[in-house]
Amino acid sequence: MGGLEGYCRGLVERARERGWDARAQRAIPYGRQVELWRGGEYALLNCYEGRKGLSAVAGGPAAAALSGDLGLAGARTGTAAGATRPPAAGGDPFGAGLPRIGCDESGKGDYFGPLVVAAFRLTADTLPMVEALGVRDSKTVSDAEALRLAGQLNRTGAAFVKVLDPYDYNRGYARTPNVNLLLGRLYGAVLRYVIADSQGPITVVIDRFTTRLGPLREALALPPGSRLITEPRGERDPAVAAASLLARASFLDGLRRLEHDYGHRFPPGAGAPVLQAGRDFLHTFGLENLPYVAKVHFATTRDLTGA
Repeated sequence: MGGLEGYCRGLVERARERGWDARAQRAIPYGRQVELWRGGEYALLNCYEGRKGLSAVAGGPAAAALSGDLGLAGARTGTAAGATRPPAAGGDPFGAGLPRIGCDESGKGDYFGPLVVAAFRLTADTLPMVEALGVRDSKTVSDAEALRLAGQLNRTGAAFVKVLDPYDYNRGYARTPNVNLLLGRLYGAVLRYVIADSQGPITVVIDRFTTRLGPLREALALPPGSRLITEPRGERDPAVAAASLLARASFLDGLRRLEHDYGHRFPPGAGAPVLQAGRDFLHTFGLENLPYVAKVHFATTRDLTGA
């Protein structure tokens, strides 16, 4: 059996020889995805068929291990759409205490769609629900699960989301060509909603995206005495994990709105499927409409236009 299916099956067999167990397969845009487990490790094998032939990329927390076992060129660590039950976030890994506000973003590395930030207020009242739901990093759940969990979190009244659509994103980037500054300002905007419902200082935990905390503190404009914690892999904190689910769900909703408006498929990410979708979009709608659906400063635009 040849083609994409045969190519993917061959890679799965090689993975099995190295101790991986294939537990689920599903169709993805322009390809096929296989969920692989080995002991406590899990990873995704994403196989694609495009104009340049067949290719594969590893994703998920154990992407580097799978990529090494299969000799793949690269790995997208943490890309785990469709994974089932990784460990839930829990506890208070950064000693932030209660109450605290967790913040995270979605869409920063995606060519199509909006940039989204979200905040979730974790309190003694909301913590039991978060634990009962098994809230965890959005990169470790399927799109459907992220949407379901975000819907539950939205019902708590402790969820806050801010969306920057592609057109407004491009205008903002043209004025300030620094994504981290744009992101900091967006965090500041969403936190103003939280601060309006708070009294006195607050504690904010953000998944670290910059080491320049001065501009970030200025953008957040937190009340005097507030505490800001930025940590790599901030989603280990259940408040940040909840925010990551809210942000991802809103990003997915943003893609769906664009698809409804244009009758066109907009894959997430910035890889081969995105390039093909971009070519199709330009053919149908022209370059003048690209800023309404994509972050045009990405190198993807140069790949599409040859400029």
